[in-house]
Amino acid sequence: MPTSELSAARIDQWLEHLAAPVPEPGGGAAAGVVVATGAALVSMAAGYAAPGEQRDSVLDAASRARREALTAAEHDGRMSAALVAAFRRPPDDPDRARTVRETTVRAAQSSAELVVVARRLEGPLAWLERSGEPRLAPDVAVAARMLACGIRSTAVNIRCDISSAVEAGIDESTADRLRTALGEALAAAAQLDALADRVTATL
Repeated sequence: MPTSELSAARIDQWLEHLAAPVPEPGGGAAAGVVVATGAALVSMAAGYAAPGEQRDSVLDAASRARREALTAAEHDGRMSAALVAAFRRPPDDPDRARTVRETTVRAAQSSAELVVVARRLEGPLAWLERSGEPRLAPDVAVAARMLACGIRSTAVNIRCDISSAVEAGIDESTADRLRTALGEALAAAAQLDALADRVTATL
């Protein structure tokens, strides 16, 4: 798999880009990096677990999630730039409403994909809660919190995109589908926070 631009960047360099007053990257890309960091912690905690097929499965899932989260973060950065360009179209542009409508829907869908990546790690975290190295319990809790944070942050963007898309005139079925994705995101974050609460209570 080719190395992505984000995965090849130094973290301080990427944060410099994030700090700049430009459309790309933005909050959605930051959420992707948070999810990738949570996935890395899942890998680390699993690496200390007893060898076996289940541990290998968790390591594979976490590595895949880390890569996919960084890819999603890069894509979200491009979507952020596209959104800014759409909203900067003149009010009298006859294509403005259509462009805003299409771009906001794509942006919401892109954010929902990051949620899917993070949600896949709930099972691996539950396994680590039951079978992981006890001394790594704090890292399991932190990983769950970071994944929940990434999802909740992404949900903010989904909510904003839905509002903009509705204002631009999307059909009700599309709006309902995006609202369902938002609800699923918040429910997934709550489950991850609950797992973190359980693990933290054992410390």
